[in-house]
Amino acid sequence: MQPFTCSMLSLLAIIIFLSNNLTIIIATSRLPLQTNPDSNATNADFIKASCQVTKYADLCFQTLSPYAATIQINPMELANAALSVSLKSAKSTSKIVRELAKGRDLSMRDGQAVADCLENMSDSVDEMKKSMVEMKDLDGPEFNEKMGNVKTWVSAALTDEDTCMDGFEDNVGKMKEIIRGYIVNVAELTSIALSLITNISST
Repeated sequence: MQPFTCSMLSLLAIIIFLSNNLTIIIATSRLPLQTNPDSNATNADFIKASCQVTKYADLCFQTLSPYAATIQINPMELANAALSVSLKSAKSTSKIVRELAKGRDLSMRDGQAVADCLENMSDSVDEMKKSMVEMKDLDGPEFNEKMGNVKTWVSAALTDEDTCMDGFEDNVGKMKEIIRGYIVNVAELTSIALSLITNISST
């Protein structure tokens, strides 16, 4: 067997070095990713502070804080999240109102109020959908115009929701109270979204 030469010893040392470092890399890659608690706290503080511009600060923080990791400290992401929450609530409420009206012996007045409410909520959903599409394309010189469109549509959605509630104003009975309760919640969420959007356009 030939004796080890200096070049062979050097090669062996390199192999041992690479092997040890590969072991360290593999072991490190298996460690769980750590989240930064300070970052989570900062995100939550940002949402809480931003919600103060709304009429319903507590509801704002309650509904948007679960999205803190996505929102971080970005006002645009905050407004998008608020719009998304409001849209989901409007869709859900429309479905609930439709289901509540099924199989019930409604008076002519209640039946008309429900039909008008469903039409108003459908318009509200459409307007918030348009707003969300516009919010994804705000870059460029038309920023102010597009933000104006968004505010107009969200404001119109809020008006539709208020109109739905007004339709039950002269009605009596349990149906009015149940539906009104759902619509009030949607209107408050939409109001929150509008306030956060307005806050962006004014800064």
